[in-house]
Amino acid sequence: MNTKNILKIIILTSLAVVITGCSAASEATPTLDPIAVMTQVAGTVQAQVTQASLLTPSPTIASPPTSTPFPVPTLPIPLVPTVPAGQSALPATGLPVVSPDDATWVADVETPDGTIFEGGDRFTRKFLIENSGTTTWNSGYRLIYFDGEPIICDEADKDIYLQQSVDPGNQLTIGIRMTAPGAKGTYRNYFRLINDKGEVFGDSLSVEIIVGTWEEKQAQRNS
Repeated sequence: MNTKNILKIIILTSLAVVITGCSAASEATPTLDPIAVMTQVAGTVQAQVTQASLLTPSPTIASPPTSTPFPVPTLPIPLVPTVPAGQSALPATGLPVVSPDDATWVADVETPDGTIFEGGDRFTRKFLIENSGTTTWNSGYRLIYFDGEPIICDEADKDIYLQQSVDPGNQLTIGIRMTAPGAKGTYRNYFRLINDKGEVFGDSLSVEIIVGTWEEKQAQRNS
């Protein structure tokens, strides 16, 4: 083999070695695609997050505690005073413990208690009363119907204002017009004095009559 051929063989062999080395190098170190690498990394991260979420227990939200309302205190309902049947409500307040007003019953001037009438008879009861207090009674003082059923005084005489002043120690006569009820029986009405402050004072004044027959009435008058 000549030198020329030997050189060719050496050159070809060298080239083969170089080509083989390059091929091996190409196979050993492949070219990486950046997009593929990012996709793979993202998938790996997503897988790790998913696995972590599966392993970590989910927090549970507790329901707010049911509040027990404080009991609302109940106040007793004040009772409304009722007026018993057969009685009228008092239209005035009572007197203070110490009051300068006072009145004393002296006499029944006409038709005293126990007088007999026929049903429907008209009559006038007159009271003689004394100012036993230390104040002067003025036109603001009055005599009112206070109690007793049925009411036998005239409607206009259920509230009688004084027409004159009465000084302490003086006396006053007050007349009340009345009608005897139709049914037989004994009837009583009560009257009281009230001062200009709306306070009841003095003796309770009463009227008691008997409704009977004409014969009974005449027998009483003749006795």
